[in-house]
Amino acid sequence: MDDRIGPIGPCTENDLAGLLRLSSAQDWPHTEDDWRMILASGEVFGHRNIQDEILSCAAMIPYDSAGTGPSTSLGMIIVDAKARRRGLGQDLMTAAIQRTSSQTPSPLLRLISTLDGRPLYEKHGFRTVEKLHSYRRPAGVAPVGTHPPASGQELRLLDRSLVESVIALDASAFGHRRARMLQERIARAERSLVLFENAAPVGYGLLLRQKSLANLGPLVAPNDAAALILITELMSGLDSAAFRIDLPARQKAIFGQLEALGFIENDVPPIMLRSPDGTNFHGARALEGLNDAQKHYYGIAAQAFG
Repeated sequence: MDDRIGPIGPCTENDLAGLLRLSSAQDWPHTEDDWRMILASGEVFGHRNIQDEILSCAAMIPYDSAGTGPSTSLGMIIVDAKARRRGLGQDLMTAAIQRTSSQTPSPLLRLISTLDGRPLYEKHGFRTVEKLHSYRRPAGVAPVGTHPPASGQELRLLDRSLVESVIALDASAFGHRRARMLQERIARAERSLVLFENAAPVGYGLLLRQKSLANLGPLVAPNDAAALILITELMSGLDSAAFRIDLPARQKAIFGQLEALGFIENDVPPIMLRSPDGTNFHGARALEGLNDAQKHYYGIAAQAFG
């Protein structure tokens, strides 16, 4: 059999079956619709063999500046087991960096690493800036009681009239404007809520299904109490579901309250960044400049989206 591998090229919806095969082989829970959302939010590329079978992939999700310059999230970096140790991972990272380096201004690169991938990313200039704490709650745990809004607070369904307000809230908390990705996730959300305080939107949360898993995120809130209001209301009535929420380490004060709700820490991968020029970047300093709004980012969208 001819095992030649072609150059990196784009992936489209015509490649959904091949992309799903790659992620399923990692025992990742992604569905075909997850891949559609990734393709609609950014760019996916990878290697193919002479039989046109996809052997690797990587996704790049671009985000606009919210005052600090643009950024790009890298994710879904996978090499088929039968094609490993042939430099495909190196090729994917080189291609991603070349694509972003040609942009003006060049974006900050971000990714959430697997344990195996970390040495490769460090070789390409990425540095760990924070840990991500991935929590899961098994199906069938006792029902969750809600945390009702306080005086002056109100929960509303996220309808079309609130989308722009949510995009602005998210940009303030995340540090970059993610309109395209958020619109895709909002359109697919089973539940979406906005928290108002004194008639102004101050937080929001989404719940999306991924097979039997109910994913909570993104989640933006002004404080721990508000985050718990959103989390418990999004979970309300879904007692038979398994839940997942991934939180940056800066939200460690709420971890104990999540555990009281039945969540169990499942993984702690590193959040990694690469400066636009790949040099003079001190990852540990990246969080020192967090403004108050950026401390309101409680739950990520998904690891592919940062």
